[in-house]
Amino acid sequence: MARFVTTVLLGLLLTFSSQLLAQSDQGNAQNNSEPPAKLDVINDPMANRLPIEGQRFRIDDKIKQITLLFFRERGSAPLILIKPDGSKWYETRHPIEQVTWYTNENFDMIRIKDPMPGPWQVAGRVDEQNEAVIVSDIKFKAKPLPSPLYENEQIKVEGTLYNGDVPVETARFHETVLLDVLFISTNNSSFDNFGVAPKRVGQFSDDGKGYDEQAGDGVFTSRFKLTIPPGEYMPTYELTTPLYDRSYETSAVVVEPSPITLSVKQANRAEQDHQLILTIDDGRVELSSMAINGTVDFPNGEKRDFSLTEVETNTVNIPIANLDFGRHLIDMTIFATNKQGREFELVIDDYSFISKRPDKNTLTKAEQFAAKRAALEQQRIEKQRQIEEQESQAVVNLIIIVAINVILVLLGVSAIWFRKRRTKSAATDSHEKND
Repeated sequence: MARFVTTVLLGLLLTFSSQLLAQSDQGNAQNNSEPPAKLDVINDPMANRLPIEGQRFRIDDKIKQITLLFFRERGSAPLILIKPDGSKWYETRHPIEQVTWYTNENFDMIRIKDPMPGPWQVAGRVDEQNEAVIVSDIKFKAKPLPSPLYENEQIKVEGTLYNGDVPVETARFHETVLLDVLFISTNNSSFDNFGVAPKRVGQFSDDGKGYDEQAGDGVFTSRFKLTIPPGEYMPTYELTTPLYDRSYETSAVVVEPSPITLSVKQANRAEQDHQLILTIDDGRVELSSMAINGTVDFPNGEKRDFSLTEVETNTVNIPIANLDFGRHLIDMTIFATNKQGREFELVIDDYSFISKRPDKNTLTKAEQFAAKRAALEQQRIEKQRQIEEQESQAVVNLIIIVAINVILVLLGVSAIWFRKRRTKSAATDSHEKND
């Protein structure tokens, strides 16, 4: 009897304990109902690196979607994915409802929905210098733009590309993204750019070329020129990858009209220079900080450089040689500091003017007298030439007349002589017959 009671008590205790454990597990499951982060696929402190050992990697059973980026040896064939069950996926043969596969000559980017958990393999010529990457939430953060900006200002901007919360440091990652800079009008009616269409002003790169200091360091660099109407804009960075696009807006900035305007005073006489006139808003610019470099393309094909490093007044005259009549092209870079202490650079491309041959009404009295005198002299020379031509023609005509008369006289004499000879010959014949 005691054994029966003990057995019943133990059974009740086990049942009660099981219920407690089930309730505890249910509570934990409710607390963990949030979907796991995509980067939990790997127990790796870097989170966005896919460790490959002998071209093998493991996908966790909680992953609902994963995007993988494999860098290949340049020019090699697309990779082959081998699933944990041994079946294979190819770039040209895979379940399109589950897999999105982009490939080019340098990399494969593959997005998989509900991937099979377990050990995967990749077959192909994987770049051993660049680890495969799990592409999570690609973000771009650029350094804030200065304010104010200026029309025709050329500005350098740097930013960092993030994969999740980790800066991208894979040297070849820049091959997989395009980063454009757009200036989008805020359509603020208080500014002149109200209703202006968005303008793509530049592109970021991390290739170590141009103004980018080091390739593959994760610091993307752009240098763009603000050839846009002054006004209020929302700078927008547009990120494009083979599988998705992202846009990132920053705080609105104001682009002010250029603090330096250009005009040209053309020469009135051939021996004078044209004058390129720079008018500087010295309320916004420190005159002593200015430096100017420029190039002039002349109508005759010649090219000349000019430079100016000392500016003392708000109006600067730069002489442009008067070499020929026609279109002049001026390219110019202006370095200066504004009143807030910010250094800036203005770039003027293809500023042009067309010089014309001076009109006689613009000449001085002395020049007009000289021109009139030259014209009279030209008329005299022309008249003299005509007289000489007439005299020459008269001599020719006289010679022709004399020649004709001589020929006529000779013909007349010949005719008379011929007639007399015939008459004499006839008389002789008649006399002979009578004899």
